[in-house]
Amino acid sequence: MKRLIGLIAGCALLASAPAFAQEKATLRLNWLIYGFHTPFHLGVERGYYRAEGIDLEVGEGQGSGRAVQIVAAKGDMFGLSDGASIINGATRGAPIRAVMGIMNTTPFAIIARADSGIRTMKDFEGKTIAATTGEAGLTILPALMKSARLDPAKISFLRVDGPTKIVSVLEKRAEALLGGSENQPFILEQRGVASTVFNYADHGVNTMGLAIHVHADTLRDKPKMVEGFIRATQKAFMDAEKDPSAAIAAGLKVKPDMDRAMALKQLEAGLKLVRSRVAPNAAIGFMPPADWQMTLDLMKEFQELKTDMAASAFFTNDLLPK
Repeated sequence: MKRLIGLIAGCALLASAPAFAQEKATLRLNWLIYGFHTPFHLGVERGYYRAEGIDLEVGEGQGSGRAVQIVAAKGDMFGLSDGASIINGATRGAPIRAVMGIMNTTPFAIIARADSGIRTMKDFEGKTIAATTGEAGLTILPALMKSARLDPAKISFLRVDGPTKIVSVLEKRAEALLGGSENQPFILEQRGVASTVFNYADHGVNTMGLAIHVHADTLRDKPKMVEGFIRATQKAFMDAEKDPSAAIAAGLKVKPDMDRAMALKQLEAGLKLVRSRVAPNAAIGFMPPADWQMTLDLMKEFQELKTDMAASAFFTNDLLPK
């Protein structure tokens, strides 16, 4: 009888144990949590990462550049940064590489007051756009103006800090601002101002939005773990596409002070940018080489980037599920 009880207890213990050992890992976001980040928390909540043997902790960030630095220093295993920051970091010696595109279409946009009379790109001539010196959307704006055949001399810029961009449009000191299509339009709407969004990508100017990157050592030593992370993240974002509210609910458990309605709008807008315009039917995470090449070319032309590194040096699709 004792033997039987011991056998039953042992079987119960095995049944309750995880299929394999969990390895702790951290993901450093590009910024403070907002709507588009919530699918990661949904994946944690639904056990997708644990099913891959990953005990994942998601941490808020302080900018894409900072996430690159932290991953390069092995402070976090995974990072979420925009493509330009990944390229900048790698060309300066950061041993990192993108392994999964989370936002393959750039969110860069000009967001205009709906009552400004701006209906087409040509209407920006004679108007004022609020922008922050050095912001990525401003540095490549000449490419957008060239594509839209705008006369730069006919557009005025109000140089302000980040938070003041919204204020300047609310106060009508500027008719529009540079920002992200998945964020500022909803802030303006919350403040009672409707807007019209002009996406850079709609005019042939696309840079890599957000991508997951890892240290070169992680890529070499733990490829199976990276593959597992990618599979889990794909599942989480597919779930978010089917039920965005579930992702927001998971995010609110981590950050209860998020505005639910705004977060949902941010997520829904961001999900439209997950796949590239050049590969709209690709699997979540696939990064078209053409998008990385355009990002690199634009940085060389408009951000004075000097490098002989090929676009293929900054990313790989090799670990995506086949």
